[in-house]
Amino acid sequence: MNGTDMTPKVSVCVVTYNQERYIAKCLQSIVDQETDFPFEVIVGDDASTDGTRAIVRDFAERYPGKVTAVLHETNVGPTQNYLSVHNLARGAYVAHVDGDDYCLPGKLARLASHLDQQPDCRIAWHRMIILNERGQTAVGMPLVPVSNFIASERLTAADLAKYYGLTGCHSGSMYRRAARKIWTTDDEILDYFLTLSFCIDGGYASYIDEPYGVYRFFSTDITLTKVKGAMAVGLGKLGMMRQFLASNPELSRAFAAQCLLEILIRAYFGYPLKREYWKMFLACRRIPLPSDLWLIGRVFMANRNTRLRAAFESLPPSQSALV
Repeated sequence: MNGTDMTPKVSVCVVTYNQERYIAKCLQSIVDQETDFPFEVIVGDDASTDGTRAIVRDFAERYPGKVTAVLHETNVGPTQNYLSVHNLARGAYVAHVDGDDYCLPGKLARLASHLDQQPDCRIAWHRMIILNERGQTAVGMPLVPVSNFIASERLTAADLAKYYGLTGCHSGSMYRRAARKIWTTDDEILDYFLTLSFCIDGGYASYIDEPYGVYRFFSTDITLTKVKGAMAVGLGKLGMMRQFLASNPELSRAFAAQCLLEILIRAYFGYPLKREYWKMFLACRRIPLPSDLWLIGRVFMANRNTRLRAAFESLPPSQSALV
């Protein structure tokens, strides 16, 4: 359905910065989605210095009423760019796609149908195909399906607080706009923070194991594990834990488990903030269950970037058309 005079059921929010090599494929993969409901695409360019801005403007001109361009004159940073597009969303459901990722056919229809059928589901993800710089692909994000770790298809706020490694790729998400809590902030926040906020007062998150998107994993780029180890992101996560613990002390055991996972990750990779996460663990004043400790260890081992690189190295060069 391509009508532009109807209120969209789904809003697709895209954030981009200096991604001229990828943004056209990203946007084309969205506008080409076949649905039986109207949807809109809102693209925020964070004052790119390459050709990204011109490509975004071109799409807005070619798809008037369908694609809206938010062109920042100065760099506002990832959080404010995110908020600038998500705050304009009109749809009952809101999907997010990073500008260097792209969608596969059926993405919007599948996620919207999932939320239609499960009214208490606040946010859902689909699994992603991972694409490396050699054109090789593997199903992942997470590398091991969520169902391998948790039998339930419903992840509560406590589950999300505990099993950060199981939350889906940001570009594979669609949430219920009515469940959104964060509309403005002066802090740099994480997608994990946003995800947990959807379910903090009830409802649940869920995961679709079929892949409906492609995530670029380039060894020359900042990878997921490196980002998690960065100082700014680590401090942001600590701040998020403090905020949620103050208002939701029932999450203390779950956050204690998450702190131990962070300590494990940071010790393994030599990242900073191990002492700060140990202090946060003590502040939780709860001891994780042995079953939770076993599970977070499995999650860490199953989703390491080194495991993904090893899987790619065992593959022959690809003729993939996904690049």
